[in-house]
Amino acid sequence: MMYWLKNRLRREDKGAVLVEFTLLLPIILLLFVGIYDVSNLISCSNKLNQTAQELSNVITRGKLTKPQLDAILRAAPLLMQPFDFSTNGKVIVTCVTQASTSSTPPPPTSPWQDSYGSGAGTTQINLSNLPGGLVLTSGQTVIFTEAFYTYTGDFTTYSFTSGKLYQIAAGMPRQGTMTTLPQS
Repeated sequence: MMYWLKNRLRREDKGAVLVEFTLLLPIILLLFVGIYDVSNLISCSNKLNQTAQELSNVITRGKLTKPQLDAILRAAPLLMQPFDFSTNGKVIVTCVTQASTSSTPPPPTSPWQDSYGSGAGTTQINLSNLPGGLVLTSGQTVIFTEAFYTYTGDFTTYSFTSGKLYQIAAGMPRQGTMTTLPQS
């Protein structure tokens, strides 16, 4: 009798692995899709940071004209590849300077600002409270490069990785003050 029961139980577990696999497959697939989307989001954020840093580096190297600055900003989609920066991204470059020599200087001023891209984003530069608590001394100029990108995950129906990304880079002009942006 015991032998018969043992054989009967052994025969009935043949489909158990298939049932378990069928139950776990959607969870495993969802896990892989989530990992892919999150890693893509992280990659996009890193690319956006690199784009802001590179543009800031090139812009602060020397005196520029408006057409030269516009040409540099048009390089942003190339720096952001494989992400579609032309439609989902925007770059804003803001010059901030402190010209006052008084002991209690007024807030810094912004003599010029330029942007490129059709994506969403408005400058986050507040002249009375500069990013990172930066305080400019008399005669100092800082160029802020802000990069915005609206990220949409490949599997947005199944994940929460869509959203707006923002990165900022700052640099001091290496030649002159760059407080003016000549038109030619």
